[in-house]
Amino acid sequence: NIVLCSMPSLLDPDLAPEGSHVLHAYVPATEPYKDWEGMDRTSKEYKRKKEEAADFLWSALEEYVPNARKRAIQGTVQIGTPLTHERFLRRTRGTYGPRVEAGKHTLPGHTTPLANFYMCGDFTFPGIGVPATAASGAITANNLMTLREHWSVLDKIQLPKKK
Repeated sequence: NIVLCSMPSLLDPDLAPEGSHVLHAYVPATEPYKDWEGMDRTSKEYKRKKEEAADFLWSALEEYVPNARKRAIQGTVQIGTPLTHERFLRRTRGTYGPRVEAGKHTLPGHTTPLANFYMCGDFTFPGIGVPATAASGAITANNLMTLREHWSVLDKIQLPKKK
């Protein structure tokens, strides 16, 4: 399996306290929903299973970020499960992004047959996760404006300078 990470505070230091970073790490949807289905989210069994599922992610992360578990700021770690995605993201059976079988389907693009209607998100190319979803938005924006127009907008909004 694979663990994917993004660290948005590298681009925007205001997202985290000074000397700290925001790290989003996830494992693409590989857990069968049936393993979680019907579990009581408030039960000890659910909490144990959640921690057990997160152990893989923490172990992989700590190969690159030593003692990441201990260094995480108390109360900021959130562990999601298929039930989490179902409840908070309203995803059918807790899906995380689209289900695409290799070689059989491709993710939809960003244009549609409807005039001036575009799509972006984890269900369109390039797929799931924060970096891919952000790229999806950028691709859609590129359908709407030229590069010169993008730069003009960025100049107008005056992003904060790096410290």
